Amino acid sequence: MTTAEYLIETADRCTRLAREGRELVANLEAVSNHLMAKAVQLDTIRDRNESRRQKRAVRSVRR
Repeated sequence: MTTAEYLIETADRCTRLAREGRELVANLEAVSNHLMAKAVQLDTIRDRNESRRQKRAVRSVRR
């Protein structure tokens, strides 16, 4: 393999890795967004349930 061939192969490999890296970043960002949305959903459900419990407790004290 000549020096020129080695450099071309190395450049091609770098380009391929850079593309794969960008795809990986995009996939990780998508997973992060999905997890954040799920966390917000769970937090909202928890808050709603806590609010309902508090309302029930107040009603039972009033009786």
